[in-house]
Amino acid sequence: MIPSVWMFFVAFLFAGPALASFRCPAKGGAAWREYRSAHFIVDTDAGRSDVQPFVHMLEHMHALVLQALVGEQVEIPGHLRVLAFADQTDFHEMGGDSAAGYYSRGEFGEPTIALPLRALWSDPEAVAHELAHHISFFLFPVQPRWFTEGLAEWVQTVAARPTDTALSFTGTHIARGTKAMAGAMAGSIPVNLVSWLGYDARPLPAKELLSWNGVETASAEARGHLWSWMLYHWLWNERSKAFADYQKRLADGGDPDGAWRAVFPELDPSNADAMAKLDGELDRYRTRGRFAFYKVQAEGDPHFSEAQISSSDLHILLLAMRRSWPREPDQQQALRRAVLDEALAEDPGSPLAQYARAKFAGKVDASALRQAVKSRPADWRGWLLPGQLAPTAEQGPALRKAVELNPASAAAQNALAWLLVRSDRAKEALPLASRALDLAPWDANIVDTLAEVAARLGKCREALQLGKRAVATAGGEQMRKRLADIEKRCPLAR
Repeated sequence: MIPSVWMFFVAFLFAGPALASFRCPAKGGAAWREYRSAHFIVDTDAGRSDVQPFVHMLEHMHALVLQALVGEQVEIPGHLRVLAFADQTDFHEMGGDSAAGYYSRGEFGEPTIALPLRALWSDPEAVAHELAHHISFFLFPVQPRWFTEGLAEWVQTVAARPTDTALSFTGTHIARGTKAMAGAMAGSIPVNLVSWLGYDARPLPAKELLSWNGVETASAEARGHLWSWMLYHWLWNERSKAFADYQKRLADGGDPDGAWRAVFPELDPSNADAMAKLDGELDRYRTRGRFAFYKVQAEGDPHFSEAQISSSDLHILLLAMRRSWPREPDQQQALRRAVLDEALAEDPGSPLAQYARAKFAGKVDASALRQAVKSRPADWRGWLLPGQLAPTAEQGPALRKAVELNPASAAAQNALAWLLVRSDRAKEALPLASRALDLAPWDANIVDTLAEVAARLGKCREALQLGKRAVATAGGEQMRKRLADIEKRCPLAR
């Protein structure tokens, strides 16, 4: 099995002098449409002739990554949104220097990948890397960063292009084969690491690697990713039984540090001699290692449906995912304001546009949102947003309607579960909280809701385990206070 995480935000906005080339559909730009397949919601301005092979390849890649991770086609709930830009320039306006794409969470915590359409063919390993991050969180909700990146680097080679030629470099026996085998080999050398190893193979000390936060510095460049892969690769090939135990503990407990010390006591990060030993093992593996990799075969579901996406919704979707911003805070605020003003002007009756603009101004009016719901009764967001703001008597019906209209929304399921559990209706909240966690296992607030449900149902051990997982996921004083409160109310869970 394997895990990974990668967070990335996307966006490219229109409006104001900061963005010159992109034009939204309402201003004469290319029309955007939404395509829904088994595992993806693709929003793109590309033509249907380009979209069809794009969606097919995404679904095939999803099947390969899942097969590499768990060995079978298990259900992954929900959908991963993909923002696919037909124009590379538009993508870079939104995503900055990102070459092939990035992953983040949208307005309602929706997992999203942003990329230029052609990246799926020009750099398929990079797309598979982000997809591996997404899927891995359903298997390992709490991951140390070295594991996150090492796993994604390990899995991404299922998408390697068969035309990638052999590459090798001085000072190592870890070299790519003569050709990638039809893009279906897991555990071989990622194409990006070949150049990284050849350019800068300076070791990253194991102690630093085990506590790495995922940020690459200018001096370190890509060493965090490179040595994360090296450690993951070494463990999989040379400590496979213990590594399987470690991954099972990650999946079950959400305590990466405790899992590491339990499985690898001889590699205690606080022991300088142990870290020196691990440094030596990894360097030896880099120069003299021999390793196994395995072929992956799977087919994806090629079917999809097509629908429209409004220019107003597109503005807000892209704004929530934007990565490239003006340097000055005042300019950033001006850009946000201009985009939200345009979204609201294009669709004054949109509950989402009204809420987003009012929230930006700091003046959210629940009564105005109620009026918006009357004009758009089929828009689940219109019920969710005022449902979170309205007096208690109105919250329940509004949130139930949001769940009814969009049962795949983790945000809606969690909001209703939280309302019910805080109203002493924990038993009623349980299936909602459980479903929310199935849809978004990486969300600390959702984990916390289920912890509260478990505590109120007297399931103290489960409540404590979930509370610790919420802290491990998000940290922060609020989650620690919530855990302390559960411990106080559930003495048997200690």
